[in-house]
Amino acid sequence: MRRLFVTGFCVLLSTALLQAQSLQKKLQLSLSTGYQREDLKWSIAGNLDGQNPNIYSELRWIKIGGQSVAASLQWNFWNKLLLMGNYQRVSIKSGTVRDNDYSGDNRTNPAYNQLFDADKGFTRDIAFGLGYKLIDKEKFSLTPYAGYGTSKQSLYLLDRSGQYADLNSTYETNWKGPFVKAIAAAKVAKKFTATATIAYHQSDYNSKADWNLIPTFQHPVSYRHTAKGYGVSADASLAYGITKNLVVNLGGGYFTWQTGEGIDELFLSSGGSEKTQLNGVDRKGYKLSVGLMLNY
Repeated sequence: MRRLFVTGFCVLLSTALLQAQSLQKKLQLSLSTGYQREDLKWSIAGNLDGQNPNIYSELRWIKIGGQSVAASLQWNFWNKLLLMGNYQRVSIKSGTVRDNDYSGDNRTNPAYNQLFDADKGFTRDIAFGLGYKLIDKEKFSLTPYAGYGTSKQSLYLLDRSGQYADLNSTYETNWKGPFVKAIAAAKVAKKFTATATIAYHQSDYNSKADWNLIPTFQHPVSYRHTAKGYGVSADASLAYGITKNLVVNLGGGYFTWQTGEGIDELFLSSGGSEKTQLNGVDRKGYKLSVGLMLNY
């Protein structure tokens, strides 16, 4: 993934050098809404060595999604330097979660298999960074950024059928760390501008869960997950200039986040805790959006 990011950045740079002022404005404020859908899964082994069995328990949130609202601000505060800030929140209204346990290696000898509802919760992304206008011509601009971002998910296990009426278990994730990204914009017609963004995130992963129906677990924190991970995202949009200062945007994007092996720590109601290997966390999704941008 790192090689992909570097390659993409070099392609954007070489394309920009062919363009021959400025597409960017002093201040840009964007507001948008849309739809986002994603999957998240993780598994743990039976012990810290990743064995007994190698996959003991696995959770998969499938097609969790809902409406998104987002805002971003970019300020060219001095010379070629820019400050940027992004905020996005998605209200989850659909999705399911599957809980599997196994007593044999490689998902053999299933011990538990249950599908629950997951149509509640939210995701929230916040990022701040500093950019440099590497290229800022009349028909093309290229701006690399570096910054720090957080991505939080508040996920649920529910039972709408009524069989487990009191089920209200939660799993909350936090991805935090620095990022680098590049934004390229090209004027493709008199009032149309196409923009492409690629970003790489280095992340510390932390999560906590409350398995509310299991009396042998502590509450409100039944277990925690910690690991090191990364994320890659790519976005594209097409903007139409309604007036000199008002632009309408249509866009979409794809993202993927992953961790390596980490620690699962289970907290017991009798006191103390037990640790096993977190095999990894995998998150993937896409988003669509429409919005307005004010330029000054």
